[in-house]
Amino acid sequence: MDFKELRDQLTDEAIKDILAQFNVEPVEENENEIVFPTCCHNLEGGSPKLFYYKNTKLFHCYTECAATFDIFTLLQKMYHLRGEEITLSQAVAICDLDTSQISVDNKGHNVLEDIRYMQTLNNVYVGNIDAEFKTYDKNILKKFSFNYMGLMPWIEEGISIETLQKFNIKYDSYRSAIVIPNFNFDGELIGIRERYFKESDIKKGKYRPLYDEGVLYNHPTGRTFYGIYENKHNIERKHMAIIFEGEKSCLKYGSIYGNQNNISLATLGQNITKDHIQYLLKMKVNHVILAYDSDYEDYKQLAEIEEKYVEKAKILSPYFNVSILMDYEFELPYKSSPIDGGKDTFERILKNRRII
Repeated sequence: MDFKELRDQLTDEAIKDILAQFNVEPVEENENEIVFPTCCHNLEGGSPKLFYYKNTKLFHCYTECAATFDIFTLLQKMYHLRGEEITLSQAVAICDLDTSQISVDNKGHNVLEDIRYMQTLNNVYVGNIDAEFKTYDKNILKKFSFNYMGLMPWIEEGISIETLQKFNIKYDSYRSAIVIPNFNFDGELIGIRERYFKESDIKKGKYRPLYDEGVLYNHPTGRTFYGIYENKHNIERKHMAIIFEGEKSCLKYGSIYGNQNNISLATLGQNITKDHIQYLLKMKVNHVILAYDSDYEDYKQLAEIEEKYVEKAKILSPYFNVSILMDYEFELPYKSSPIDGGKDTFERILKNRRII
């Protein structure tokens, strides 16, 4: 018997009873998860950011730990906070489970084995990250048309008709704006952004959530990726993802390399969050390429921005092989996406990527 089999024996009530011995009580609970204070790194109290997912029987700390672990490794963390070290086998015994059937030899069990076990857990998708999204009726998209003239600014930039159609890009003739729907992993509509072109509209922001008949079609951009629904099968097949800043970069990548090879995603900004990591784990990604915009005009700025991007890459590096794209030859205009210069330029930048 291994630790997973032992873990699966524990009911949700058993988990609560074990933590109650340490005066840790649930903050809230629903059919998918139980939320606890962050007892994993706080001796007393802590914010309600330790989630226990019932389907996987795993915890994920969304603050300082930023890691996934089970009840056994959580007990190790809690005992460590109290100045005592315990093995996984001892943690199993604390849970009132029979340790005699554990496949790991107790005498040979050591700290290194515990570390390997925790690393394995930390690369597991914990689930239910779509649960909190507000969704919208897809019928709203029927109000907009696939208008070639309205979409011409993007077509002239090299975005193919097939890609525009695949991503449900439409044109809002009333507002003179390109309509960009955003879908979650399962294909539910979670938001709509519009790209405006009139000078009077641009002053309020080139990209803004659609506001129609009293409904604001916004969504928390840090909670998911743009393009995840359209490209998830390609990413799962190739175990690789290229992360851009904006939606248009995903469309350009698909137009250049074919929608069947599109492994791109967009964060709609430069933040990398724990939810992003969970989605990448869910798609069984091994390698991530961070392809953010060239926010630099000279070598001094490039060095500063490169270190900034390296710090973002380090958020991903405990889980994936990570590299970053920098325009070291200044082939592209200021604030360009690495894909803006077309296939040849992109592949030169890709060839010179920095591995983290």
